Amino acid sequence: MVTIDLYDKTAEYFKALSHPTRIKIIELLSRNEMCVCEMMAVLNLDQSHISRHLMVLRANGIVKDSREGTKIYYTLKNKDMVKIIDSVKKIVGE
Repeated sequence: MVTIDLYDKTAEYFKALSHPTRIKIIELLSRNEMCVCEMMAVLNLDQSHISRHLMVLRANGIVKDSREGTKIYYTLKNKDMVKIIDSVKKIVGE
């Protein structure tokens, strides 16, 4: 039996995906790890905007980070995340 807590966590997870920029970030990170400066160039967004979205994704366990010198690199914790996004894109595209 699924507990109410699991339903709440699942809903929070989907809330973390509920912004187009966060979906784009996830798709970028599905290809390889990136730092914010690399994402800025691809997404054409400023550093603070991307960092706010990464904070939401990190808080929900979707991305993780590692520091190399002065740069922080982000990766997906679970590549299956992209399957979820692709499935939803297929559903809404029908």
